Amino acid sequence: MSSNTLRLTAAWILSSAVGVYFALRMKSAAWVDGHYTPVGNDSFYHARRILDAAIGERGFYQFDNMIHVPEGSWLTWPWAYDYLLAKLVALALVVSPQTEPMAILAHVPVFLLVASCGILVLIAHEIRLHHGLALVALFGFALFPRNQFAYGVGAVDHHSVEMLFCLLALLLGLRFFGEPGNVKRAAWFGVVLGIAPAFHNGLFILQLPALAGMLLLWFRGHSPPSASITALAGALFASTLLVLIPSGPFRDLQFSFQTLSWFHLYAAFASALALMFFSLQRFSPRSAGLFSLLALLLLVPLLPMIVNASNFLSGDLLLLQEIAEVQSPLGLMLQPNGTFIMSTNYGWLILLAPLMALLFAWCALRESDAPVVFFAVSAVFGLVLLMLQVRLHVFGSWALFVGGAWLVGHFAQKRAPNMALLASVTGLALALAYYPAIRYQLFTVYPPGLSNDYSTTRALYPLLADACRADPGVALAYSDDGHPIRYHTDCSVIANNFLLTEQHSAKILELQALLNMTPEQLLVEAPQVDFVFARLYNVMLRGQNGYQPAPKEAVLEANEPLMLALTMRDDLPENFHLLVDLRFGDDRDYAYARIFKIVR
Repeated sequence: MSSNTLRLTAAWILSSAVGVYFALRMKSAAWVDGHYTPVGNDSFYHARRILDAAIGERGFYQFDNMIHVPEGSWLTWPWAYDYLLAKLVALALVVSPQTEPMAILAHVPVFLLVASCGILVLIAHEIRLHHGLALVALFGFALFPRNQFAYGVGAVDHHSVEMLFCLLALLLGLRFFGEPGNVKRAAWFGVVLGIAPAFHNGLFILQLPALAGMLLLWFRGHSPPSASITALAGALFASTLLVLIPSGPFRDLQFSFQTLSWFHLYAAFASALALMFFSLQRFSPRSAGLFSLLALLLLVPLLPMIVNASNFLSGDLLLLQEIAEVQSPLGLMLQPNGTFIMSTNYGWLILLAPLMALLFAWCALRESDAPVVFFAVSAVFGLVLLMLQVRLHVFGSWALFVGGAWLVGHFAQKRAPNMALLASVTGLALALAYYPAIRYQLFTVYPPGLSNDYSTTRALYPLLADACRADPGVALAYSDDGHPIRYHTDCSVIANNFLLTEQHSAKILELQALLNMTPEQLLVEAPQVDFVFARLYNVMLRGQNGYQPAPKEAVLEANEPLMLALTMRDDLPENFHLLVDLRFGDDRDYAYARIFKIVR
């Protein structure tokens, strides 16, 4: 084993250890009353779907008739992630039958973190990053504050596997562009690009950096060998088709990027066709014109989805602008307390993201080395997405530390610097950039489920579960409580935090109409509702001395009329049978949460 391999292996072990330490600090959110619980709102639904498939009676489902009732809905999350984790849990239970299934599931993200660190080590090797700078980049990944939420114990949301595929596509792309005549490398690159959408629908966009890099090289007269391009294009199309066959929306003949459908096969076909064009046609004004015409024709069927996707990226869809994870991290600085939130969630390094994107764009246009062009294009792509939305950090956070370390080495190499000193200075700069996160976030003790609202009402779910088990029905609740209700109970829900499709928006509007009713109106106009999980937002406000009871005016302003009536009124119709009443323990004359069974 060479000295460089030993250094990189040691860097992997050290960075993984640091990353795992901070991932395990999320245990305060995941370990509650002697049991593991999902961490983060979407994790509740993932966990329920996975556990249903692993040990439940419902098995694996891609259409859920217990959400968005009475219609039910196709799940916008594709099959592969939840299905494979269900199989993993089932296999682990064969080996250790006494282990709690959620305990197995809760630790999967931590193992994915170690795998991601390993891929980053290989990326550092591919881009010939000096071992000192590689170590800085790996620690940048391990300490990146958003990764604590993505890879933390209990965070079974799909963000960790999204990042894994982003890094894997980058690695295999670097290997292919480094040796474009290697058919095997081309095929593996195509396979990863093809199967990625089976883990998240949006991962089809990982094909774009490959196309953009190939386009830039084609403009310069570099046509890759037809054999390897045929292998890449064929593997991309074939693997996409393979993962589409088990997809319910594909068999339902849907064509939408919001579900794993014929859209993804069309995208793979278009990418494969473009790749073949680059291989078969050398660049000339005529071939450039032909390619432009081809690209326009291929885009025509996608125009409605491009508009929808742009609305999602800009946060223009219903209620998206109110969700923290679709906000721009740089835009957060303009909001109250935004600078603090941004610096603790990203570190000051994100302030350099616009400059880094420009530098990488310059490198992509000026450099002739194919792997450098692909790396630079991928960095620009990732950094732009990173700056657009908080939840898109999985596509570009690597460019902050790996890309940043590469830029430091790239622009310093002409001056023949002392690399050990350069790496030390870069590491010190990274530590200063991460200071707010290290001081205020990474050591935070998080509430159960990563939500104060869930933490306070968690004790009520077993009571609702008992009631739903005895008499299954529809539970009316705030959309934020939809996923926890489905995780803990056998009740159905009208709406939840799925906010991607027209149906999702329609169900949110339906829910808002119900929440604007009086209890008396609800009895008459909503016969489908069997239970109400009533609770209040903004009951506590954070001040200089910690959380304090909120003034009643603030509570009235933050909540819907039905929830206010059901928690503050004692003269409710007798049809509202009170199952549980959760009070504050102070002098407030209203409940924090109540669960009702509606008896008709």
